[in-house]
Parts: sequence; structure tokens; C-alpha cells
Amino acid sequence: MSRASVVAMLIAAEVLIVGMAIYAVGHGSRSFAAGMHHVEYNAAAIAPVDAGATPRVTIDDSDSRVNVGLSSDGLVHVRDLTEIRGAVYSSAPYPQLRVARTSDGVSIERPHAARFSIAIFGLSTQAIEVDVPSGSRLEIARCAGARISGVTGGVSVHSVDGHIALSDLQGTVEARSDDGYISAANVRGDRLTMESADGHLALNDVTVTSLVAQTRDGRIEADGLDVNRDATVQTDDGSVRVGFAPSANLTIDASSHDGRIAVDADSSDHNDSAQRTIRLGAGTGRMTLATDDGSIHILTNGALQTNG
Repeated sequence: MSRASVVAMLIAAEVLIVGMAIYAVGHGSRSFAAGMHHVEYNAAAIAPVDAGATPRVTIDDSDSRVNVGLSSDGLVHVRDLTEIRGAVYSSAPYPQLRVARTSDGVSIERPHAARFSIAIFGLSTQAIEVDVPSGSRLEIARCAGARISGVTGGVSVHSVDGHIALSDLQGTVEARSDDGYISAANVRGDRLTMESADGHLALNDVTVTSLVAQTRDGRIEADGLDVNRDATVQTDDGSVRVGFAPSANLTIDASSHDGRIAVDADSSDHNDSAQRTIRLGAGTGRMTLATDDGSIHILTNGALQTNG
């Protein structure tokens, strides 16, 4: 490391310390030096919970990434993988994860301590791992990203900051990310909802009765998609590429305010703004494909009956 880099790091640390001291004085609290202390967070061991074959498992931990998989013994297993080491300014210790048996399942949450903290020198890894019976109904109120696999009782997940990866799921599935992409692979069920405020969407081998896939900023890509009744696939800023399963039976209304529309690599549009209607099979289902800024590419994987 060069001398200039070392000097820059020291200046940055000094500015941070001065800023924290000003914050503490301005808010009438104890001094920054008094509040600075070394932290060694050690997660407590959590015993497995017997909640039956189809428990409702609720999770609320806005600071942790949550990984959910299948249990091999029919119990709910919870592991707090959080590690915090180093000197921090904090008005309260980092809270332990709480796991409790409820009337219909298991509750997993981390209390929200009123604190203001910045790591100066150290490391911070915040994550929890949960294994559940396959028939569980999973509800994640808040997390910092999630990976969920194998659940057949339905999933609802909200990430406040981080991507969501869904795989091998059944039932009604709802995923929302305030900041991060969402992917879904091998999902079967009545309804799939994927909504991101800032991130792309990816769907692979998805068969559902109803679909909503929307993002404010990012592309949308799908392969092997089959929707039986109705679907909305929309982005405010990004391209849309959708490959359908051979069994697809839809009337597709596609529109782009600034981009071309291509069906099986064939595009007859000559203007920046385009709109087309495509029918696959008998066209009994209805799908809207839309982007405000980007092109749309449709791969039918079967006989194209109508193209208007």
C-alpha cells in the first residue's frame, strides 16, 4: 500500500471520528469515546422445533440474509450465522435471534434495538439459515435478501435490500425486493408475483395459472414460461425477452414506447414505438408484455398462429 493510501485512510478515519463526536454532542448523549467499545457477537445455539408437517414459518430480520431449505427430519432448524467483530459505536448490544413455537408453526425474529452504530475496524456478516418441512407455508416479512428452495406450501418474501432467489417451489409465491434482482426457477402453482423497485427479473421453467412480473428498473428474461390464465410482464426501463413452453396457450399484447418487438427473431417494426398482438395455441389466456424503454423479444417454441 502506498504512503498516499495510508494517509488517505487515516484522514478518513479521523473525519469519521470527529463526525461521530459531533453527532453525540449535538444529541445530548454520551461522548463518542465512551460509546466506542469492542464487540464479539456470539450467536446462541437454537434447538430444533417440532411444529408438524405443514407449519406456518414466519421470519422477520431486516438486517440478515435468509437461506431456507428442506429439513431432513421434519423439524424446523434455525442457525444464526451472524458474526460481528470489531470496534463499534452503539447504544445497545446486537440482539440475539428469537425462535418461538406458535399455535400454527414457528416464529423467527430479531428484535430491533434502538441504536446507532458504525463498524470502525472489524467484520460483519449477518445471515440466518432455516430448514423447514416441505409442506411449510413460509412468510418472510423483512430480510436483507433471501434464497428459498423446496417449499410446497407457498412463499411470501420481502427483501428490504438484497436479491431473492426462488427455486423448486409450489403454491402461491410472492416475492418483493426494494433493491435487488429476483430469480425464479422450477416454480409451479396458482400465482407467482415478482416485484422489484430496482433490479432485473429472471424466470426459468415456470408454470403458473397467474403471473405478475414487474420492475421499475431492469430487464426481464424468461425461458420455458407457461401461464394458463393471465399475466403481466412489465418494466419501466429495460428489455423484455420471453421464451414460451410449447404448450403455451395465450393471446399476447406486446408494446414498447421506445424499442422494437421481435417474434422468433423476426421484426417488422420500423419505428421506435411498437405494438403487436400474438396468439399462441388457442389464445385463451391473456398476457401483457410492456416496456417503456427497451425492446421486446418473443420466442414461441411452437407454431405461431396469429401475428398482428
